[in-house]
Amino acid sequence: MSLLRFDKLLYREAAKDLENNEAQKKVYDSTGNCVVLAGPGSGKSKILTLKLAKILNEDIEPPQGVACLTYNKECARELKEKLNKLGINESSTIFIDTVHSFCLNHVIRPYKHLVNTNLPKKIKVATSKEIKDTMLQTFNLTIGKNEKHTSSWSTAFNVYRRTFLERESSEWQTNDSDIAQWILNYENSLRHQGLIDYDDMVLNGLWMIKENQWIQELLQAKFPVIAVDEYQDLGASLDKIIRVLCIENDTRLLAVGDPDQSIYGFTGAQPSLLNDLAQQSSVLKVRLKKNYRSKKNIVKASIASLLEERDFVSSRDGDGSIIFHSIRDGIDAQCDYICKEVIPNILTSDPSNTLGDIGVLYIDKNDGDLIAEKVTIEGLQYIRVDGNAPYNKNQLTVWIENCAMWCSGGWLKGSPKFSEIERTFGSFFLNSNISESKLESRKLNLFKFLFRCRDVKLKLSDWLDEFNDSIVSELLDFFTEEPDIVKEYNKLIVSAKNGQLKDFKISSLSRQVGSKSHLNLYTLHSSKGLEFKYVIMFGLEHGRIPWLNVLENKVNESRRLFYVGLTRAKDEIHLLSSGWYYDYYGRYQNYGPSKFVLELKEFVDNNL
Repeated sequence: MSLLRFDKLLYREAAKDLENNEAQKKVYDSTGNCVVLAGPGSGKSKILTLKLAKILNEDIEPPQGVACLTYNKECARELKEKLNKLGINESSTIFIDTVHSFCLNHVIRPYKHLVNTNLPKKIKVATSKEIKDTMLQTFNLTIGKNEKHTSSWSTAFNVYRRTFLERESSEWQTNDSDIAQWILNYENSLRHQGLIDYDDMVLNGLWMIKENQWIQELLQAKFPVIAVDEYQDLGASLDKIIRVLCIENDTRLLAVGDPDQSIYGFTGAQPSLLNDLAQQSSVLKVRLKKNYRSKKNIVKASIASLLEERDFVSSRDGDGSIIFHSIRDGIDAQCDYICKEVIPNILTSDPSNTLGDIGVLYIDKNDGDLIAEKVTIEGLQYIRVDGNAPYNKNQLTVWIENCAMWCSGGWLKGSPKFSEIERTFGSFFLNSNISESKLESRKLNLFKFLFRCRDVKLKLSDWLDEFNDSIVSELLDFFTEEPDIVKEYNKLIVSAKNGQLKDFKISSLSRQVGSKSHLNLYTLHSSKGLEFKYVIMFGLEHGRIPWLNVLENKVNESRRLFYVGLTRAKDEIHLLSSGWYYDYYGRYQNYGPSKFVLELKEFVDNNL
């Protein structure tokens, strides 16, 4: 395995900018456990990558390294790209991936045969269909005599499993004994099938770490530093792992996150965990207050939406605008108005504006269907990220996007670097018996294909067909443990032939995030981490955001979701509501605009 190599001058030169930000400099100079509470647009990714570069170069020596844990594969990819710009490539001394991958590859696989677990000898990850079928079967066995299985039951199952971690505690049994028994039946059923799911990775990884001091010591020897990005999204299991390794032991922690942007309660995420961690006596807490993204009125309005005091300040010139649109005829009419009025006005107000400057944000995939239909009628090209998107991102589809990016001009800019594409390609073969000479031959074939296809005008479906025949078809067998990866790849192929992507060039695929020529359609959840010059939010009706008749914690999570949408905007926000909507059963609901919209409008009218 290669050791880490990078140009020290890159990160040291970049770090000079920190002299103008006292809080960022404090993080950069820290020597122990550090928790960074980073407001929107505050340069979180910048300080995280610079600090990692400094730690790798100045604080540890190979073969020791750093484990950087992220919320999902997309977050890991983005972090790798940012580190790559500092000359840092993933190697044996830096692990950048999800907490699931960390537990599986650095805890379960190497050590499960040395401890007493009920895990299968050969780890096979259940497909989404196998998970769904097993959940339904065990639900019917445990609960289903008097209840019908619904999505709310699945959510309750997942939250319970990710919240109550001590199976021997009275809390596990007494909080909801039916769900506790359902979980046990589900896990036992998976084991009989020789399967595990993603929660099994973290739960078993936590148990193995917590109960075995020698595993703690081995992990500390390998990774004396652990960094966590978006800590507020990662839930109780990850928090327990961090407490054991970094608070109870001597592994050093660098954690970055924002409790105000905790919007994944349905996965078991708890914003209080990050705040509690920041209060530990062994931790340096640093708040990043400067917002480099949004103009001052947008910063003030977004803070007001929380109904709590925050000391964030804008570092940009200009006021920024928050514009409210009352559309009487419902959400369908809102989509028409966006396409025929709001977007054209944005494009004509400044000749430099493009569709890529605009983010249209909404609540769920059904709203995505509505707006996608309208923008298609208007002849606008768009990128869509929601449950009805052409395909979901995973390690294979993201790699294919990077290959498309290289063919579309990335080879000239060195972004992405071919060496990174090649390294990822090689990682697909890690658990295979392929010889080194044969692997080198396949890498050469990959280079020949990409070099031959350097043309932004190539039709995506034609490029994918040739790519599949030349390269990808041989890879698919290596994903037998994660069949959902192949499923998403097949969805990409189908969509390119006769679906949403049928008119795409490879240059369009290569810019699935950040395209200047494509309108951005995102759910509020999937927009997190992104930014747009103009943000348009529609379907903001009371009963949709927040939901009706839910507990206070759910209302607060909806409020944070609204806040996330507002804080994506750099210059201008458009908020659309009608005061009524049809629910999922086609019933007319009339509760007025979202109370978040009404509260914000009152603040804007009186203060901005």
